Amino acid sequence: MRSLVLIVTVFVLALTAPASATGTVRIQQRDGTVQTYTGVTLKVSNKTLILISADKFSTVVLSGADCAHDGAIVRCTGGGFSLVQQGKRHNVAFKSATFYFNLTDQDQSLSLSTTKVAPHSVLFAVVTAKGTYITGNGKLDQEPAQ
Repeated sequence: MRSLVLIVTVFVLALTAPASATGTVRIQQRDGTVQTYTGVTLKVSNKTLILISADKFSTVVLSGADCAHDGAIVRCTGGGFSLVQQGKRHNVAFKSATFYFNLTDQDQSLSLSTTKVAPHSVLFAVVTAKGTYITGNGKLDQEPAQ
């Protein structure tokens, strides 16, 4: 269970050039328990989203993403999901993983939703095979090349 909680602290998403952000990650366990982490580093590079916990102990990597433009938003879906701790990689089964990037100067609404993505920001949601929900967002310090 601790491993699952630590998963929330790091993710990797990919476009083509490196970009980073600092943000918040929220993990909701199947039993309804919720933990929120702030100061999480989010990095985007080579179709991979990487999340690094504020204490640098855990890293979550989402790789093999398929990315496409959805209006002004870049939408990516995940291919592989893993947790790295103490130099060891643990693959994590997941049902779905989706990331949205708004590279414009204005809020952008997601298709068929009232949810908005802030300017120059990333928003993501992952559901693990065991039913844990991992969500988060952050403002990009640097934007990835498209």
